[in-house]
Amino acid sequence: MRNLYPQFIVRPPRREDAPIIVDLISACQRAEGDEPDITAEELINDWHGVDLDDEAILVLGPTGEAVGYADLMDLRYMQVNVYPFVPPGEHWEAIWSYLTAWGERWAQSHLPLAENAHEVSVYHFIHANNRAAADFLAAHGYTLVRTHYIMEAKLDAPPSAPTWPAGIAMRSFVADEESDKFYEAAEDSFQDMWNRLPGTKERWLEPTTAEDFDPTLWFLPYHVESDEIAAICLCSIVAGVGMVDRLGVRPRWRRQGMGLSMLRHALGEFWQRGIRTASLNVDAESPTGAPRLYGRAGFHVQKSIHRYEKKLSV
Repeated sequence: MRNLYPQFIVRPPRREDAPIIVDLISACQRAEGDEPDITAEELINDWHGVDLDDEAILVLGPTGEAVGYADLMDLRYMQVNVYPFVPPGEHWEAIWSYLTAWGERWAQSHLPLAENAHEVSVYHFIHANNRAAADFLAAHGYTLVRTHYIMEAKLDAPPSAPTWPAGIAMRSFVADEESDKFYEAAEDSFQDMWNRLPGTKERWLEPTTAEDFDPTLWFLPYHVESDEIAAICLCSIVAGVGMVDRLGVRPRWRRQGMGLSMLRHALGEFWQRGIRTASLNVDAESPTGAPRLYGRAGFHVQKSIHRYEKKLSV
């Protein structure tokens, strides 16, 4: 792992660093052509479940300003997603290189914990406008493997009401009472997602332990007669934007309009709460044709994010 210039300080982030890290992330967003969309409070909430001493790193400049930051999320130590932030500047490449190497080193050091050490990959998710990062990754062994769309809908009028398949009703998630049913439905709904590893119940339920978790925004269409959860639509509200975080339909309930009905239900709930913008993230090559579904619900592509992969060698 290369060393940085001596004027830089590298250490794990602390809670009190949130404001300067937000300033850094905001500078990166502006450089990519986006409006900043994160606050210190939201960043701290995003750190829920993150071991800051092990899974995040902060680079400080000579006057104490944040000049680089990265954190990561691992999926069973088989897929390590690294999220670096470095604004344009004189030392961009040195800092970006350092953070990239940090992520790879983390993944390498955890190879013994992976189910198959020969199939471990490191991923970076890069804004389509960030050519410097894309070129750097391509020159250092990474391959562009997928594109994801960030899609947005403006709610200028009350959304259309959902039309549920016969025998289907809607309820919200109730912790403890149906955790096992929820987990089974969630895994079944996402089993054919590209490059997906099986999830754990703990991972699926992790958002429910956050301080701002709202169970009334986790929508669960179910079959009234059997009480089987047929699909899931997990939403949240972040900075005044309605987020459709996860939406999936179990295979046997597909092609009945369930996905569109869930979206309309979620948008209707956002509307009732005074939310006028909704957003979601989707695989551009979704095998279920999700981008087309979202387009029918009024969503449009706002930006593209490219996923780069590097397979680690043992």
